[in-house]
Amino acid sequence: MCHLILFLPAFTLPIFWFLPLSSALPLYLFFLAISFFLYLKVFQAMRRRVKTGREAMLGRKALVIKDIDPEGKIEYASEIWDAAGNGKRFLKGDRIIIRGFQGLSLIVEEIPFEKNIIGR
Repeated sequence: MCHLILFLPAFTLPIFWFLPLSSALPLYLFFLAISFFLYLKVFQAMRRRVKTGREAMLGRKALVIKDIDPEGKIEYASEIWDAAGNGKRFLKGDRIIIRGFQGLSLIVEEIPFEKNIIGR
């Protein structure tokens, strides 16, 4: 169905067979403008960040609720997930970043060091 929207200007070309040019041209330009507006909206929707599913979890921060050594549990968005640290150990209360998936377990890493400039 979405591909038909891309051909909207081509579908409206037959109006030139049935209407005089003075009537057909404004009508065709109207449909052309609608088409470009729809193209813009489709393009914007395709460039949005994923909001649901597994892909939306990548790069997000989570909290360790059971030590990860080599496996443990984390809490992300009020959900508890199994997690593995790829050989690294994380303690309860640590903040981590979700980097991938292995079956139903999440692969996590430590949060890169960020300078906290307080009071400057």
